[in-house]
Amino acid sequence: MRAPELVMGVLHGKGLLDPHTGLPCRELLIDRLGLALTRVRTHGTLVSLVLVPGDADIAVQLRRTMRDDHTVAQYEPDLVAIIAEHPHGDAKPIIERVRTVTNARTGWSTSDGTARVHEMLFRAEAALI
Repeated sequence: MRAPELVMGVLHGKGLLDPHTGLPCRELLIDRLGLALTRVRTHGTLVSLVLVPGDADIAVQLRRTMRDDHTVAQYEPDLVAIIAEHPHGDAKPIIERVRTVTNARTGWSTSDGTARVHEMLFRAEAALI
């Protein structure tokens, strides 16, 4: 077994990957968002969290559409999350990529690393309403 297959097996076994999409699930998303907030605070950059209503098919299409360094996760069964670090601006470039897959509404939040994970999630969820 190759190393990437072993890692994926461990993540599946621990319930950190969605069984339908193979994407990170809520717990792994929260961990990655926390790490991203630390990185951007350290490097003086920004991180955006984008939430998109969508099923497993939309989630897989979004994973194919986003950059390799973006995290695409199944936040809830019908809600996909995208974490993207960037040097400046906001989530608009990410949302433009989302629009190539779905016209669903989006909620997003951008931080320079001073926000906490739960604040980012709350702001993005509130923007969906």
